[in-house]
Amino acid sequence: MKKLRRVWDNIRHGENIDLYVAVPLAILIAILGIFGITSPQLIASMTLVILGLLATSLLTNRHAVKELSQKLTQTSNTVFLTDFSESNLERDFEEASELWLVGVSLTTTVRTRYSLIEKKLRAGHQIKALLVHPDSPAVEMSEDRAYGRPNTERASNDIRNTLQDLCDLSQTVPGRLEIRTIHHLIGHGVIAKDPETASGTIYIENYPFKTEGGSRPKFVMGARDGSWYDFFKEELYNLWDSAMEWDCQTKGK
Repeated sequence: MKKLRRVWDNIRHGENIDLYVAVPLAILIAILGIFGITSPQLIASMTLVILGLLATSLLTNRHAVKELSQKLTQTSNTVFLTDFSESNLERDFEEASELWLVGVSLTTTVRTRYSLIEKKLRAGHQIKALLVHPDSPAVEMSEDRAYGRPNTERASNDIRNTLQDLCDLSQTVPGRLEIRTIHHLIGHGVIAKDPETASGTIYIENYPFKTEGGSRPKFVMGARDGSWYDFFKEELYNLWDSAMEWDCQTKGK
């Protein structure tokens, strides 16, 4: 009974179905061959079907073993990155229908991809950008956290310049680019592609405290990562809900 229950559980979960089909077929061929009930052509055809099922099973098991091996050999060096050069960030940035950008100033992100952002807006893509408010205490705290000599005035001006760039971009196709600022300290920068879809991807860079080397470590979470992806997605939404819309006409005042 335990074996039958195990077989039934496997079938219900879609596991080893190819083998459960191949084994009865093989037994049936053997019986038919012994009693000479069927033609050699039919037996040959059924044999090919069994071989195909066995090949499918072998390929499935090989992929499962490979995936398990990768998980077992995974270390912090394979999870955390120094930069996103070996990731799909650039491709995802370009292909995202809904793109989220979060950072203290987003200076590098916006300046280096200004034309691409404009192109995406013209293509009908939706973009959400969130920065630290240039007049909030979070600017000074972000500077105190950074490695090197803090300069709150410079940081505030960087944020304002990026906000102006974003405001200019928002005129490309009105309503496609949403801009918000937050008065809270941000713990990490984010670039997120289509977070509500099965292909959703979140690129995260940690903002360290007075540690040399810039924003590190960096890592990528995909929708397939389950609960941890949901965790960072929820945090992204919480930041957005806690931020205020930036008024380009009044400079947020």
